[in-house]
Amino acid sequence: MFSEKLLEKINEVIEDCMGDAPAYCSATCPLHIDPKTYIDEIKEGKYEKAIETIRENTIFPGVLGRICAHPCEEECKRNELESALSIKNLKRFAADYDDPVKWDLSKESPTDKKIAVVGAGPAGATAAFELAKKGHEVVVYEALPEVGGMLRVGIPSYRLPADVIDEEYSILEKLGVEIKLNTKV
Repeated sequence: MFSEKLLEKINEVIEDCMGDAPAYCSATCPLHIDPKTYIDEIKEGKYEKAIETIRENTIFPGVLGRICAHPCEEECKRNELESALSIKNLKRFAADYDDPVKWDLSKESPTDKKIAVVGAGPAGATAAFELAKKGHEVVVYEALPEVGGMLRVGIPSYRLPADVIDEEYSILEKLGVEIKLNTKV
């Protein structure tokens, strides 16, 4: 997927950042994703492990790798040398290796509780995901004809392609979440 030369350059840049110093970038991530860990995993060629690390804090690594405001880069130690490590793009790099077949779809035992979630934007989708993982029966009601909320209608497709949204939202269906589109609440 990526040239050997590109991978070598990525590893070289990553190597410069991977010392014993604390990762200032971790503290500024709104999702508290641990960039030092997933960057190290990328460096070691463990792309699947890197995506697992990112997925611990978000169900949308591919979306995040494209639209993240990357406040972590302002605190990147590499700024002291030349310029920040492109953490957002490394997240996207890892997400491009994501394989839906390998997603963790395990759920707790069914609770027989039924929960309605209003809105299939990122917040609603994340809530539905977490609730389904806890064993609840979840139905998401979305007024728009497609999932994604502002991801879909507020971000241009050249920045966030619809197929990325569709693939990442498919995890909900795989977990048994029912989504009712064109349904205002």
